[in-house]
Amino acid sequence: MSDSALKRSGRSRAFYWLSFVGGLVTVGFTIAPPQVLQSTGRRSNEAPVPVRGKMGLDLFLAIDHHDTEGVRTLLKQGADPNSLNGLELRPLSLAAASYQMDVMQELLKAGAKPDLMSTYGSPLTFAAISGNLAGANILLSRGANPNSIRSDGISVLMMAANAGNPTLVAELIKRKANVSTKDDGGETALSFAARGGHAEVGKMLLAAGAKVNDADVEGLTPLMVASMTGHADFVKLLLSKGAKPNAKNAAGQTALVLAARYGDYPDVVKALVSGGANPKVKDTDGRLVSSVVRARGYARCASILAGPTAPPALRSTRSSVELSLKRLQSSMKTFNESATCISCHHEGLARIATGEAVARGFKIDNAVQREQSGRLHGMAMGMKPLHEQALQSPEAMKHIPLFEMNEVGTGYSWLMAGMSAHHEPASEATAAMAMVLARQQAPDGSWTFSLPRAPMQSSFFTFTALAVKAINEYAPKTAEVAERVGKAKDWLLKTEPKSSEDRAARLLGLAWVGGDANSVVAPIVADQRPDGGWSQSPNTQSDAYATGQALYALHVGGKMPVTDPVYQRGVRFLLRTQDSDGSWFVSKRAISANNYFDAGFPHGESQYASFNGSCWATLALLETVEPAKRSK
Repeated sequence: MSDSALKRSGRSRAFYWLSFVGGLVTVGFTIAPPQVLQSTGRRSNEAPVPVRGKMGLDLFLAIDHHDTEGVRTLLKQGADPNSLNGLELRPLSLAAASYQMDVMQELLKAGAKPDLMSTYGSPLTFAAISGNLAGANILLSRGANPNSIRSDGISVLMMAANAGNPTLVAELIKRKANVSTKDDGGETALSFAARGGHAEVGKMLLAAGAKVNDADVEGLTPLMVASMTGHADFVKLLLSKGAKPNAKNAAGQTALVLAARYGDYPDVVKALVSGGANPKVKDTDGRLVSSVVRARGYARCASILAGPTAPPALRSTRSSVELSLKRLQSSMKTFNESATCISCHHEGLARIATGEAVARGFKIDNAVQREQSGRLHGMAMGMKPLHEQALQSPEAMKHIPLFEMNEVGTGYSWLMAGMSAHHEPASEATAAMAMVLARQQAPDGSWTFSLPRAPMQSSFFTFTALAVKAINEYAPKTAEVAERVGKAKDWLLKTEPKSSEDRAARLLGLAWVGGDANSVVAPIVADQRPDGGWSQSPNTQSDAYATGQALYALHVGGKMPVTDPVYQRGVRFLLRTQDSDGSWFVSKRAISANNYFDAGFPHGESQYASFNGSCWATLALLETVEPAKRSK
């Protein structure tokens, strides 16, 4: 862990879900054994914290279902408009985040308080998270504080800057929102805007007095953030306002080095060099920046920066995997020791990668795996009574933690996929858990979520694919399960995918339900970029997350040989773009609902997106290694 990470690791910046069931605490969409939760000061041996407030559970469900009339009826019957759900969130916060202005007005008329804080902020924080100007104005007109700051130091203005809504930012500035506030990681609203490339917002913040060279605890300035994420207009804006082009972060990297490492951004490179950036600067490995862009295959930037013409040799696939596994497992260990929770990323997706690594003869940290396995099975056993009750009663099902936010399927599907990858045995407890997951299926045959957090929670195809895999592995072989899998198959065949992740997950899902997977291979192949990679969206560059996911789907779901030229081009992209520490950088895109927690993975505020991208990249590279022979 870096010095700056060590400084931050003592801070309470974890996104803790606070439901308590049967002596277990729901944390990060999941369940963990009793532990001290430092972020809230609450201990797990205190009284359980279910949804609180008269008819609160039904009120939250009505809001999740966007049922304005249902909300109105419940409030007339005496439902508490200031109820708390399992996350200690208020109805008004969820209505504000989901653009339900009519519901907001009904809640306020019934006595909802517009400025009540939670660990995750006030209702105004949630309006700002989603850039909801109309909702924010409703709250501000009721006296909501434009300078409210949540437990990790993130302000309402930072959230609005991250969302990129200039009108909302202007309104907050007019109401004296502080543009210089720093969160626990040292970021200001200007850095939040820079990551998203919201230049209009940046202009407003600078005009209101934002400091152009303020650095966070990793030493990253707004110029560095904008450069490494490829936002040329924002880079030009910052340089015109006095940004220092040759400032270095804590790792000794300049904005030009970061731009060269993390994308083929010729307009950014041109702007930096024109603005005074040293084109002969070296990275932390002692390479000239011109060598960096050639090593990564960034042809457009290479044409701008003079230097050697021949790119260096790539490391072997096996060496790349060994490096990435070491880095991933180090973060898994840190997460286990520090977060006291089970997570979709570190114990879901990451366990799929380590399970595949074991199958192909790589050594993993068995202590980490034993701890994770023990906690997962402890969770399944602890929840077994409630799961069994829920399967008998729809009323009991409503009391599954986070059911009221449509978050049961997201956690359970990832965790059970990780269990499957490690061949965790089925039991009565996992059967009950799988059946609870099965009954989260929507009427159309899919599994959904209400709160998107790109990229890991951005596609219904992903959760439909993971859910059918989990219930095929762990649910009883009943007529109900067969019917649900059949409905999922129909949904996967008939529903049109819209993103790279949709297409990859659709291919995997069809393979797992026995559908015609070959029919959906061609669109994924067509998405491959000239650099050999895939991108998460049409307006972003290729990255490890989308590339690894597409390759894994093509081989596992579409049976594409790893020797196929398409696959090999993708492999070379991943080998070129891996950092020397074993990670791949993927820029954060998720809304900042999560209170950030440093799990010891590189790339600061983007570490979770990078961790997930590194998992997918590792999975794709592992497919090129022959499986290990199992002993009899």
